[in-house]
Amino acid sequence: MNEKVVLIGAGSAAFTRGLLADMIRSEWRGELALVDIDDEAGRVAEGLARKMVAAAGSSLKVSRAMDRHRALPGATVVICTIAVGGRRAWEQDVIIPRRYGIYQPVGDTVMPGGSSRALRMIPAMVAIARDVVELAPQALFINYGNPMSAVCRAIRKATGADVIGLCHGVPDAARNLARLLDTPLDAFQYTAVGINHLTWFTGVASDGKDLMPRLRAMARDKAAADLPPEAFGLLKWGGDAVTMLQEQPFTWRLTDLFGAYPVPGDRHVTEFFGRMFSGRSAYFGKTLGQDAYTFEGVIAAGDRAYATMKEMAL
Repeated sequence: MNEKVVLIGAGSAAFTRGLLADMIRSEWRGELALVDIDDEAGRVAEGLARKMVAAAGSSLKVSRAMDRHRALPGATVVICTIAVGGRRAWEQDVIIPRRYGIYQPVGDTVMPGGSSRALRMIPAMVAIARDVVELAPQALFINYGNPMSAVCRAIRKATGADVIGLCHGVPDAARNLARLLDTPLDAFQYTAVGINHLTWFTGVASDGKDLMPRLRAMARDKAAADLPPEAFGLLKWGGDAVTMLQEQPFTWRLTDLFGAYPVPGDRHVTEFFGRMFSGRSAYFGKTLGQDAYTFEGVIAAGDRAYATMKEMAL
């Protein structure tokens, strides 16, 4: 059977390079069909893919289309990484609520930003799902777009399509937690339950040895330290992962409170508990005049990633 992966939203600065690298490293020999309604983004993705394939000496076949209807027939896997409106729309999801005193570290899952993003994403993703059901009914259908849980639920409810939502947050958190607990990753085991961006590790172990008592003891110590609000402004996105993991006051407070470890970290988790910790009307994301996480930094990093991708491709 000839395998064909269709990547819809191929101009993604967040996912495309990693997916390409994984396919090439795995020595996969099928066809990769790149789809993006933005012609420039599609050309960037195609150029990058062809250069990566050539550099690796891979036999992976690359094609491109702006219309998904041309690419979907014969697909065995369909992966969606679309973001309707891109980073410019995402900025408004966060900036507009700020005018009314609502601060969001991310704004892509819940709170006003998550609701606004859902209103953009769900109609587009339902339309894609209907096309997948019609043109590639046997394909494995994967969604990376946020708000992931809401998008997947809407697809399932509206179309009946079997869709799988994926996010790197849980495996990344597991990798960093294993390092924090000084445990080899290949020996690290965990049980994860919940929804995207609010997932709970209810059990962690190393080769079967229960590490939850140790993790809960760490949480008690960190919760007792009661990190002052003015320190929140020191927690910058993009630092060493393990150092950042140790400086997640709300993650540790929740672990101490519930006995389970929430992932993928304060940036996402706290948006589900907007008033839980501050004791005041202002959302935790801005306390004593400081933003806990630099949303503008995340957007700028995405712009730089796309610029680098474009420079490499064209």
